[in-house]
Amino acid sequence: MEEDSGTHTAASSSSVSERNGPPVDDCCPICFGSFSAPCRGPCGHWYCGGCIIEYWNHVAAFRPCKCPMCSRLITKLTPEATLYQQQHDDNDDAGTRQILRSVRQYNCLFVGGACGFVLQVLQLPLFLKRLIQAMMDPDRPVAYLSRLRLVAVLLGALYTLSPFDFLPRWRYLDAIDLFDCSAIALSFGLYFVGLYSRRRRLRRLRQLDPASHFEVDM
Repeated sequence: MEEDSGTHTAASSSSVSERNGPPVDDCCPICFGSFSAPCRGPCGHWYCGGCIIEYWNHVAAFRPCKCPMCSRLITKLTPEATLYQQQHDDNDDAGTRQILRSVRQYNCLFVGGACGFVLQVLQLPLFLKRLIQAMMDPDRPVAYLSRLRLVAVLLGALYTLSPFDFLPRWRYLDAIDLFDCSAIALSFGLYFVGLYSRRRRLRRLRQLDPASHFEVDM
């Protein structure tokens, strides 16, 4: 009986430690390195805080990302308990503070319910920033064009029904067509800006390492 109670105590303490921190013999499933600012998903898997935020930025702009291990939606990230204690230390890392701030923003966006809707409204600048970043991705040209055009048509319909009349009138364009054309121009403009930004980054990398660029050309 004593052995059974000891085994049960060891198992319970092990499960508690896994809830409070990542397993010692495990690694981040995204970077395959040691955990840095570890965070846990609802499924129980652990990731580096910076890795899971960057993963979310890349694969999902306006919805929760999926766990790279089990594909379950990550609606909430739980940082390791010691990270909050490190915030009060003198040797606190600025990168850790930034990761915790990003995790709080992530949790606010996908908490769900009426409270989640209010938090999403408060985080509207973050949504707009993420929308612009997503539309500037050269690998996904005009990915959000259909949604942007839908919003433009709704705005044009509201303007048509409203008593306001401050937009210039065109012979062959009504308010809805004007908003629609503006959405298309904005989408393609942001795409070309993102393409230009990528070319500038690649040119900068080649200037920093001309030897590798020469080998590639050869």
